[in-house]
Amino acid sequence: MKIGLFYGTTSAATQEVADLINDNLEGFEIEIFDIYKEPLEKMNDFEKIIIGCPTWDIGLLQEDWRNKFDDLDNIDFSGKQIAYFGCGDQQIYSATFLDALGILEEKITANGGTTIGLWPTEGYAYDYSKAEKEGKFVGLAIDNDNEPELTEERVQGWCEQLKKELS
Repeated sequence: MKIGLFYGTTSAATQEVADLINDNLEGFEIEIFDIYKEPLEKMNDFEKIIIGCPTWDIGLLQEDWRNKFDDLDNIDFSGKQIAYFGCGDQQIYSATFLDALGILEEKITANGGTTIGLWPTEGYAYDYSKAEKEGKFVGLAIDNDNEPELTEERVQGWCEQLKKELS
């Protein structure tokens, strides 16, 4: 099964998580795209998509996603399964933790995408997140600033969950 993994990164943390996801989704053919270098229209080539975006400052999309956000309107996500992951800081930005994921998920769902890979909010300490829906995050939540020791374990658990949802 072919999966397109699209990420934006500024400090390389999201790229590192993308590589971990690629390593943990054995049995799947994954093409990885840095959206700084690649057009979002490549999403049209995939029925299964993984999107990675860190949240910057007070709830902002990472710069590459901000620059291409309107391009998402030109993609028909109908029939596509979309999984999300993001990096954020739940302590300093507790009131906007992973908001970027919520912003992307809302737009892509409005354009027909089906969200998979919901992730529990248990074990996180934050005040509010646009990425939280019905008690779960819309995707994998990573906080390398405060909990780097949990990153690999969280990625492995999420990938095991995705394997089941994608099959």
